[in-house]
Amino acid sequence: MTDYKLIIQLRNKGKSQDEIAKAIGISRRTVIRYLKDGHIPQYSREKPSNRADPMVGFYQMVKEKLELNHKLPLSELYEYVSAIGYEGSERTLRRKTKDLRNALKGKEVYFQREVRPAEIMEGDFTEFHITIGGVKRKVYLWVTSLPFSNAYFVTPFYHCSFEAFAEGSVDSFREFQGIAKKYRLDNMSPAVTKILSGKDRIVTARFAQFQQHYGFEQDFCNPGRGNEKGNVEANNKYIKKKIYARISLNNLSFTNIEAFKEFVWELCRDHNKKQSVSSKFKTEMLISLPKTEFSCFRTAVVSINKYSLFTLEKTGHMYSVPSRYIGLSIETRIYTGHIETIYNGKIVCSHSRIYGPRGLVSINPEHVIDGLLKKTGAMKDWKYRDVLFERPAWKSFYEKMIAGGSSDKDYLKCLKLMSKHGKELITVAMELAIESSAELSANQLSRLITNDMENIYDIKPLELDLKKYDEFLTGEENGSKLKGQS
Repeated sequence: MTDYKLIIQLRNKGKSQDEIAKAIGISRRTVIRYLKDGHIPQYSREKPSNRADPMVGFYQMVKEKLELNHKLPLSELYEYVSAIGYEGSERTLRRKTKDLRNALKGKEVYFQREVRPAEIMEGDFTEFHITIGGVKRKVYLWVTSLPFSNAYFVTPFYHCSFEAFAEGSVDSFREFQGIAKKYRLDNMSPAVTKILSGKDRIVTARFAQFQQHYGFEQDFCNPGRGNEKGNVEANNKYIKKKIYARISLNNLSFTNIEAFKEFVWELCRDHNKKQSVSSKFKTEMLISLPKTEFSCFRTAVVSINKYSLFTLEKTGHMYSVPSRYIGLSIETRIYTGHIETIYNGKIVCSHSRIYGPRGLVSINPEHVIDGLLKKTGAMKDWKYRDVLFERPAWKSFYEKMIAGGSSDKDYLKCLKLMSKHGKELITVAMELAIESSAELSANQLSRLITNDMENIYDIKPLELDLKKYDEFLTGEENGSKLKGQS
């Protein structure tokens, strides 16, 4: 096939038969034969084969078996006919029944849908690889599209969970300023717990709450039929190509996922402003949004271990809570960017959500200070002692304290002040204390904060009577016009 195409191309360029043969590496006679016949030579037997057809006497039986079950495994059928006298190979059986099997399967007929304004919206996750903060990361883009106008909106996440689906959808609803009648989705685990017959599904509790909040009709695809939401599938490919192209052409980099999100949102808005999209979008007449947005989190119950830590689900990441909750089971609300721990209806603490290799830890120093003050010797060999030097100023302050003869307990007392004054004031006070010649201690930090910093927040701005300056702008004095003005 390749030789024949090359011969025709070279002949059309005016090459001679000798030149063509030399260029391709075949004989001149072969070139002449190809050009003379005008098609690719076909192999045919000079004499018919004398070999008997092994399917004689078996074809009708095989046909009947396949008509009863066209999905019958050919390996099983081969063993069956071989046991009753078939002497051919399994390969021959497959070749001889290929047309019959294709005919029995039939071809699926597809019907083009007519999409009406505001009738349906489609949503889907798609994987994307991007360098964020100098590290190659896999992110998931949640894409919501409106097939009628082809408007879409995209939000990136580090995971494809319920909270990511919900937040990505809410971002899209807010951008569209409305929702369509139906939301067509895959049978994704954040939404579906069991697939029933037809379009019926048993959904997760949080998805049911999300659906009830926005009032759309659920419309899940049939299993393995992503083509049923073809608009969002096509947009997934288009969006990823556009993102890659824009990054490559402009040599862009992103310090965090928030910066990448703003970049993606800008691309989406540019697309939705196109005349071909915006003109149709104006006729969508979407359903109005509820007054309040859905809270995009899911809940989990966690147990607090003896180290005052809990593990978040399958991630292996651990988070701290105050030590008074050791041994208890408490509720955790999991958002895309942070987590909150709840006890008796009140927020105990919150952490930025960890993403990365398994086993990472987020510890708030305030959660462990009381315990370390009781067991001061534990600080030296504590596995996570680096959290006690979270800020560079803390490390410098500690080193100067120890050099001056203070103990670990003295330093822990300084950190204890965070519970009253907060991290920022403590950090500033430590920076000031390091520069002074006074002995470093918790009492010194407390005095610095009380005398030098907390009063800053009591200073009130001057109240000016701006009416005194009206005459410079209006030419009026005490509400009356100046002499000489009309």
